[in-house]
Amino acid sequence: MSFFTTLLKQGAAHVALCCGLSGAAYATQWKLITTSSDHTKITYWYVDPSSIVIESNLLQARLRTAWSTTQYGPNNTSYQSTTYLNFIDCERRTIAFTGNTYFSDRESTSAPVYQEDAQPVQTLRFSAVRPGTPGELRINYLCQSYGTSSNKVI
Repeated sequence: MSFFTTLLKQGAAHVALCCGLSGAAYATQWKLITTSSDHTKITYWYVDPSSIVIESNLLQARLRTAWSTTQYGPNNTSYQSTTYLNFIDCERRTIAFTGNTYFSDRESTSAPVYQEDAQPVQTLRFSAVRPGTPGELRINYLCQSYGTSSNKVI
């Protein structure tokens, strides 16, 4: 991928994030990170590789979670997928997220059914992940795949 193509993709992702556009507002190529082992309610975790940037000691990425069954969230809203901005401190192995957008479909292409505003990273509460959890799998995947070797910046 050329430098200009990468720059354009990053620009589109940042415009979408800054202006509150949903994942459906621009073409996203989600990459599956892992799935749950619960066969009664399968959970899928994805990352948008073009959204991954590193600033200082934090890795930032747009993630998506989808479920095989309907979930219920804020205001008892039914949904089957969410997209959100994740911040990861690979060295401390902590994670925080903000800007959840809820969708009625698993692909996150429907109109959002609920949206939460993204908060500044300085106000987020970072949590250590427990071993063997989906949070640990996300940290392992993102930090091993992209870590501090990325040349992308915010």
